[in-house]
Amino acid sequence: MLVYDMRIIGSEKVATLLYLPLLTEPTKSEAEKNSEEGALIGTSRQLSMPVFISPARALNPHILVCGMTGGGKTYLTRSLITRLVLFSKSNAILIDFTGEYLSCAQDILATPGNLEETIMSKDEHSSYFDLHYMNEQEKLMAAHGILVKIATLMRKRDDEHKKRIFIVLDEAWKLVEDSRGLEVIIREGRKYGVGLVTSSQLLHDTSQTILSNVATVLVFRTTNVKSLERLSKSYNLSMADTSCIKELGRGDCMAIMQHVSGFKSAYVIEDVFGIPRTDIISITKGKKMEIKISVSEFDASISSLCGQDGVLTIRTAIKNGRIDLSLLVSILLKAGAERRLILLELNKMGFRHSDIADSFAIALSKIGVYGGKG
Repeated sequence: MLVYDMRIIGSEKVATLLYLPLLTEPTKSEAEKNSEEGALIGTSRQLSMPVFISPARALNPHILVCGMTGGGKTYLTRSLITRLVLFSKSNAILIDFTGEYLSCAQDILATPGNLEETIMSKDEHSSYFDLHYMNEQEKLMAAHGILVKIATLMRKRDDEHKKRIFIVLDEAWKLVEDSRGLEVIIREGRKYGVGLVTSSQLLHDTSQTILSNVATVLVFRTTNVKSLERLSKSYNLSMADTSCIKELGRGDCMAIMQHVSGFKSAYVIEDVFGIPRTDIISITKGKKMEIKISVSEFDASISSLCGQDGVLTIRTAIKNGRIDLSLLVSILLKAGAERRLILLELNKMGFRHSDIADSFAIALSKIGVYGGKG
């Protein structure tokens, strides 16, 4: 039996210890019902029950995936939309700002463009819009036009159009949040069988219109205080819930669902399907701080700071999948990366400003105060 000294561990740690997500985890019978037209995304932590995202049983079909960079948002979104299309009699519209959804489009056999066939047809048909080659202004204009057309066609759907439609907009929704088409989809999509699947790293700057109209939220680890406060207020989470979110490991997320029956559930999903636990790099600070990030996301982040040569240099310094934060900063500075940009990238990964400052101090003491730019 473990005994904790409450004077030492603090109220947040106590909340985590007392967290009992099994009270709202799906039972066997509920899992079986949801499996009929839902998408399997993982297993619950306490009861190891399969967890299905079932739009028909949610208050509305909209889905928000959120959490820090490297947590697995894009992996889960791709896996989720693929399963919804292949196993849940749904069609999808992928609006791709970055090129990250090309493989997903190929998996679901999405064709370029044809919105009318995707929305109005009774048959299987998904559409893919590749915007990543455009400049920012062109992307905005194209996305606005697509959303307006979706909203217009959506309102023409009748009861004969049984297929549910999911629109994947990812983090880029923030660039078009003032779109009239997007607002119509969010507010009216439920009655036309149209759902929005989007993601966000920082919830405190997420539109209240979206938060007020999303019934399913999948939250990966985040320690951002403002985001946790916004999430807690919007979905009536307890201190135990938010404390648990801070402690989530890579590949785990909390599922917050508002059901059509009026019941709300919040519990942890482990081993989210579609998120590989291999090929992960751990960035450590001493023995107490560790951030895990996928190799592909790590490489992309480092490459943006100092190019591919910097990636190769840092790879040689990684031992057993781990690298110390101060060593990472030191190598980046020597490679000529700007200090301001290093800080921004590390902050995106989830490191606190105090941890980054400490690591900068250690790195600069080793290479000299004039190392790096900025």
